[in-house]
Amino acid sequence: METEIKGDKMNAGRIYELKVLRKTDLGYMLGSEEDDVLLHFKESDKEYKTGDIAKVFIYYDKKGRPCATCNTPFVTVDNPGFVNVVEIISNLGVFVNNNTGKDLLISKDNLPYDKKIWPVVDDKLLVELKVKSDTILAKPLNRYEIDDLKSEAKYELGSYVEAYIYRIGDAGINMVTMDMVNVFVHKSMYRDNYRIGQMAVVKIIHEASSGYNGSLIEQKEKVIDSDKEILLRYLDANGGKMKLDAKSSSEEIEGKLHLSRKAFKRALGGLYKDRIVDFKDGYTIKIK
Repeated sequence: METEIKGDKMNAGRIYELKVLRKTDLGYMLGSEEDDVLLHFKESDKEYKTGDIAKVFIYYDKKGRPCATCNTPFVTVDNPGFVNVVEIISNLGVFVNNNTGKDLLISKDNLPYDKKIWPVVDDKLLVELKVKSDTILAKPLNRYEIDDLKSEAKYELGSYVEAYIYRIGDAGINMVTMDMVNVFVHKSMYRDNYRIGQMAVVKIIHEASSGYNGSLIEQKEKVIDSDKEILLRYLDANGGKMKLDAKSSSEEIEGKLHLSRKAFKRALGGLYKDRIVDFKDGYTIKIK
């Protein structure tokens, strides 16, 4: 994070090095007599004396008053960054933690219209700060803004990386890694439902001019194994027996196992071939 030179007029959303003017009952007054700000004791990293220099971030408290914190923010006006979601209020938007005394709002106007793909608590978003009168808001970066931040980080084809979803469009999913590298996943390369802010492990399959293309589909063997595991857990939890077989409907299968009929039949066939299950009167029975 860049630090502004002491003596400049203070603006919210930035980091400054400020002189301690005096100690008060609530904390320390910093800056100059013409432009001062309170560093509350609970936001201070140590005890200060008059004349000391404190490195602080300026933000607005819940009453819209400028205040300072010694905590290093994740994002400043000059430096976008990743923040964690801490609260969702459907008629307002989501709140994110910037490591200060007040969480930041991301307005619903800057989130998808479909609330089913909104982030949930602990998801991570790449944002910038916007200062409006007596408040600081967070705004998710779009793909062009993220592209401007891209780093020189390189990934090997076939490798797996953690990335965060920031856009879900008609063509597919846009993701960004902590290294500020774009990864695009075409709609043909994933089968699950995803949401903004969700972390997913993506396989790098192609290098493109704006980043990489990736896949969120596991290798077929891994998919079959994970689906088999779902069936076996269900059988174990129900006395080794379930009222599902290859003739069951999609609705019955999805209702009990949250699997597609195709995935269910493929996994069931594998278990039968391995002589782990058998069928009787519409039931699947675990035999070993």
